[in-house]
Amino acid sequence: MMCRILYFLLCLLPFTGFAQMQKMTPNEITAFQQSLKQVAEIKTLAADFVQYKHMSFMKKPVESSGQLFVKHPDRLSWSYTAPFHYKMVFKNNKIWINDEGKKRTIDLGNNKQFEKISKLMATGMHGGNYDEKEFTVSYFKNNDEPVVKLIPKLSEAKKYIQEIVLTFSKTEKQLQEVKLIEPSNDYTRFVLKNKKINTDIHDSVFNL
Repeated sequence: MMCRILYFLLCLLPFTGFAQMQKMTPNEITAFQQSLKQVAEIKTLAADFVQYKHMSFMKKPVESSGQLFVKHPDRLSWSYTAPFHYKMVFKNNKIWINDEGKKRTIDLGNNKQFEKISKLMATGMHGGNYDEKEFTVSYFKNNDEPVVKLIPKLSEAKKYIQEIVLTFSKTEKQLQEVKLIEPSNDYTRFVLKNKKINTDIHDSVFNL
């Protein structure tokens, strides 16, 4: 169960294919980082997502879907609604989990590993400076879409994730796709859809 939650937390970090991938110039990196500061001013975010799990022994990816809600500064709800129900809520320095009706709570203050990954997740969702003590960070362009590649340095994270690739939209510089590559080279893609920025989100969304 603990490994599943760690992997799930890493999946919340903000990827795509590698066709026509080019490195950003230093000036392009600076401009992109400046644009992320504007994204960081987002107070609320609501979106649908589709997850595609690609495994070497399967011809087609396993597909699932759900909803994501973020409310600045410290509330996040991530829930799968099909084909199963699984919800995680981050608030009050705790993780609240509802796994098909089985509920549990993790106190981030008592678990430094979760606390560290949670902070990484928050950075990814809002955009910003990635901690190069914990990630090897590289910046690319893929058909003019900004792409950030993150290679974890944390020994615990490296057990589950080989590389994280974050893809942002060309114009708004908002996160639109996430790809997680595992040490086995299996990978998971998350595609965000129907994004709504700075709309009212009722506090009940962050309850189990």
